[in-house]
Amino acid sequence: MLNIDYELNEKIHATIINPYLSWEKLNANCDIVKKYNIKNVSTSLNFLSHIKNTLSNHEININTLISYPLADVPFDFIDEFVCYAKDAGASGIDYMPNFLNLSKNNLNTFGTEIESINSSELPITIIINKSKLEKKLFEKAIKISLELGIRNFQFGDGFGTPVSNVDIVEILKFLGNQNSIKIVGGIKKLSQVIDLFDTGIDCIGTSNFNEIFKEIRLI
Repeated sequence: MLNIDYELNEKIHATIINPYLSWEKLNANCDIVKKYNIKNVSTSLNFLSHIKNTLSNHEININTLISYPLADVPFDFIDEFVCYAKDAGASGIDYMPNFLNLSKNNLNTFGTEIESINSSELPITIIINKSKLEKKLFEKAIKISLELGIRNFQFGDGFGTPVSNVDIVEILKFLGNQNSIKIVGGIKKLSQVIDLFDTGIDCIGTSNFNEIFKEIRLI
């Protein structure tokens, strides 16, 4: 088992994106991050500034989701979103590419969007739901991302079927151990977390971080 007192607070990333969070619950989530000394948060552009200010006295990485979950940000606006995130104190960008460009074989356009974000000098995590892509498109997305220097990948988007162990084996085989692999979706219990880390992935993202850390504290 992982070192519960140290490693899990780095490897479990708190996801704070629910647009229906009340002001009180948003602040409660920040308190939970501080309570368990969680080192990584993924959040929306709307929540970014408040979370950054609230956690300013804590050593933490805050990634901002862009074009998630629908990959619906037109290319002409991407740079503005990234600049906003950077100015608001984001540590990195979690980005869902426009996969329609892949199916249309517009590989240059697909790559140009990723390259544009990469030029911001913020670390980028590319979000891919493997179960929703044809195998050839999945492999093209990975190949282009790697060619552009992307080394951080998130598999799963919180919608639909969680990433299976079979998928993780294929992902690890395809990417090797030189890239960071994050799994997201349907992770609610500590047993799931441990099982996922046992497969060899690097980190997980979940909005159920409070429940999971409560379990950790009981051990």
